[in-house]
Amino acid sequence: MFLFLESLGYGIFTRLGAGFLAFWGATAPDWLEIAHAERDYNGKWQRVSVIPHRTFTHWLSLWIIPTLVLLWILPRGAAILRHPNHADVLALLLAFLAGGISHLLCDLPNPTGIPVLLPGAKHRISLRLWRSGSGFEWIEIALFWGVTFLVWAYLPGAVR
Repeated sequence: MFLFLESLGYGIFTRLGAGFLAFWGATAPDWLEIAHAERDYNGKWQRVSVIPHRTFTHWLSLWIIPTLVLLWILPRGAAILRHPNHADVLALLLAFLAGGISHLLCDLPNPTGIPVLLPGAKHRISLRLWRSGSGFEWIEIALFWGVTFLVWAYLPGAVR
């Protein structure tokens, strides 16, 4: 995201803000559920959400469609938006959405999966590779860093 925004001519403060918002967006599908802890009938604490886990907030279309719209608008910048600061705000929003999409990609290997067509449980896809908390999440992190390095190292004309 940092390199993409740099290639479009965004300043250092917008790019740093984008990094922060991408990190915040990577946690958004979970905190947007508005979860809290309550005691069940046995006195044990359980997680309760206003929005059920991995439904609307994990719905792929809800994250992909605005991302595609922003990817179309951002290269056109201030010509469409009529004000350069609006383009900065949209760049930050794009970073937030990219973080949310990375969260969904990391939930894809879990057996629960993510909803694609509709936000309900019947329309989920999953790779069924591992469960959350099993320690295999480091594979995802290594893949993200590896892809980032490859883009940075081997596509210099496209992103620098």
